[in-house]
Parts: sequence; C-alpha cells; structure tokens
Amino acid sequence: MDFRRLELLIQVSAFGSFSKAATVLGIAQPALGRQIQKLEEECGLRLLYRHGRGISLTPEGLALIERASPLVRQLAAIPADLQSERDSPHGVVTIGLTPTVCNLIGIRLLGGLRKRHPNLHVNVVSGYSGYVHEWLIDGRLDMAILHDARRSSTVSVDPLADAGLFLVTPTVPTEFDVPKQSVFAGVAQIPLVLPTRNHGLRRTLEYAASKEGLTLDVQYEVDTLELLKEIVVAGLACTVLAKPAVLGELAAATLDARPLSRPRLHTRLVLATAVQRPITHGIRLVEREIKTLFTGLIEQHDEYGLMAP
Repeated sequence: MDFRRLELLIQVSAFGSFSKAATVLGIAQPALGRQIQKLEEECGLRLLYRHGRGISLTPEGLALIERASPLVRQLAAIPADLQSERDSPHGVVTIGLTPTVCNLIGIRLLGGLRKRHPNLHVNVVSGYSGYVHEWLIDGRLDMAILHDARRSSTVSVDPLADAGLFLVTPTVPTEFDVPKQSVFAGVAQIPLVLPTRNHGLRRTLEYAASKEGLTLDVQYEVDTLELLKEIVVAGLACTVLAKPAVLGELAAATLDARPLSRPRLHTRLVLATAVQRPITHGIRLVEREIKTLFTGLIEQHDEYGLMAP
C-alpha cells in the first residue's frame, strides 16, 4: 500500500473536499482524484462517497483511516526523530579501558561527554588488555582501548598513541640492587612484578627479552594494577609500565620511573571495535571524544610519555 496515497486520503477526509485538499496540498485536483482512485483499487473497496457538498468516508474508508493514521504519523515523525537523535543522541555506549588508560582519560572522557552529550549514557568497564579484548569479541563492549591489538576478522583497530615504557622502581630500600641505568639488559637482573601473558605489555616485554637473549626474573604475576604498584612501592620488586599508570605515585614520590633504553620500548594504544556490532551515532561521538583527548595528551609528551603512532 502506497504511503503517500494514505496521506492524501487522510487530508481529503480532513478537508471534506477534493478542491480544498488540492489547494492546500498544492496538487491539481484531477491528479489528487487519480491517487485516491488508485488507493481504492489497491484496497479493492470504495473509500469515499462523492456528493454535492464534497466527500464522506465509507465505513471501510473510516476503518482504514482509523488504523492507518497512527502509522502515518509515526512514519512522518521518523526524519525529525532521527535529526533529534543526531543533535542530542540517546542510548548506551559501553567501552572497555585498561587500568592505565582508565587512570589517564576516564574522568576526562566521561566529563566531556556529559557536557556535550548529556543524554548519552556511557558505561566504562576496566580490565587488563587481554580480558578487555575477549569482552569485545564476546559482544559485551561497543569499543575498547587496547595495548598492541592487531586488526583481525573480528576486530577493527585505529591507532591512538604510542606509550613509551618505563622502568618503575621503589623509593624505599630493597634487598636487591636497583640498576642505576634503565637499559633493558638491567631489567633482566632484578626481580619483577608483571601482568600475566594475557596482557599485551607482558608479551611486548617477553618478545624484547627473547630478541636480546635475556630471561626476565618474574617473581610475581599480578593482573591488578593497584596491587602490582603496591608490590613495587613496598620494595619487593620492580616493574615496567607506561608513565600514565604511575602519575599519582610519581607525584607522591613513592615510585621512580625512567624510560627504558637500549632498546627503547613502547606499547601501542589502539581504539578497537567489534566488526559484527553496528556502529551507532553515539559510538561515533565517543570515538571522536577519545581521539580528541589523545591528541591533546600527545602534545604534552613530557608529562605523559605519549607519542603519535
């Protein structure tokens, strides 16, 4: 059934006259009559009585209008609703962040989105990169910021920044000698606390050690960033992290951090989305906010240790 013809029938019925409806609608009266006739042919029923005073609906015409009017109004409202959604998006966007990234941009991201898009509800889930990657593939997330994730048949990635890796050491006395230089060879000679191999950072370090012919002395495997840092603060081990992960401890002088050298190492932060999930307008807005934040952080390289990818 032709949607436009239903609209015309409703208008003719409302005006009670072909001539009045044609004048208001800006349609020639014969053309309007032909459209109503075609609608009657589609229905196989007379929908209007024509008489000297104008027109009246047949019982079938009245029944059609009663059923069709709400649908016509809903369809006519769709463009305005879509425009409203674009101007002030609604809905829920769920994003996965690693603990380092959550510390770095979490409150800024939520605050910026709240200010610019108050009707958009954003959920944040935090976990190490390997776990967040699994949640993204399982469909529990709309997007995620991951470490060193690669494009695949299930995940699309967009590089955000390269985060230099730092040797993080305690400021309290230790039972082991903390290397005076942060060359990578020295890292293999001290006890370390690192994430498990589910985390991209651990894989980066293991790969670098293998290339240098070194074996890392991993005393503790911890998949909780706060506990990992507490172990280092207590002087039980050292670790390797991106600088944003320890900004608070550096300010409080409970940890030291020096860039790794020979070789310099970094982890790439990427914005990842699941290929099978639809990309909504809200998701696009969150993506834009994230990229804007990282552009600003890269400009403050000395403070955050981030570089353009």
